[in-house]
Amino acid sequence: MVAFTVLFFVFVVGVTIGGLLAVGKNPPSLFLFGLIAFAFLIVGFIGMVVGLLFPSFLIGFWFAEFIICIFAFLFIWAAVKTFHPNLGFMFGQKMGLNILLCLFFFMGFEWGIFDLRAFFTLFASIIFTLSLFIGIFVQWQVKQKFWHFPYVVYAPCVWLFVFTIIKLF
Repeated sequence: MVAFTVLFFVFVVGVTIGGLLAVGKNPPSLFLFGLIAFAFLIVGFIGMVVGLLFPSFLIGFWFAEFIICIFAFLFIWAAVKTFHPNLGFMFGQKMGLNILLCLFFFMGFEWGIFDLRAFFTLFASIIFTLSLFIGIFVQWQVKQKFWHFPYVVYAPCVWLFVFTIIKLF
């Protein structure tokens, strides 16, 4: 059950980032897409190793989830703060990328504490990469259908916000 909830949050984060990639006027580059997927794999793996080495009785499982939720909220704040109508969201800004990398690290740290190993990290990276594609596709559909609503660009942030609130409980 724990692995399913962790994978579901990985899916939600991937859909959110994919949706944020699709918001700009130009379609996302394949290089940026691959770079984000590769960063998730590497940083999540490093977080998993640190989580495996860290004794889980010293830090509660709730604490890791709380830290993930804090970084998810910070990511939403950074995305909304740095939105540009032509360029899209903050993927060129250091602050947002650092928050995103910290989110990836603590996601890996969480499943390291739960004693989920390297195979899980690879599987989570595949789920994340597929969810990036799904997020791009869904956001393009939402943009085409609701093009006259200017705030539709924030829909991926709303998805992440709702599921982060659910993760807290």
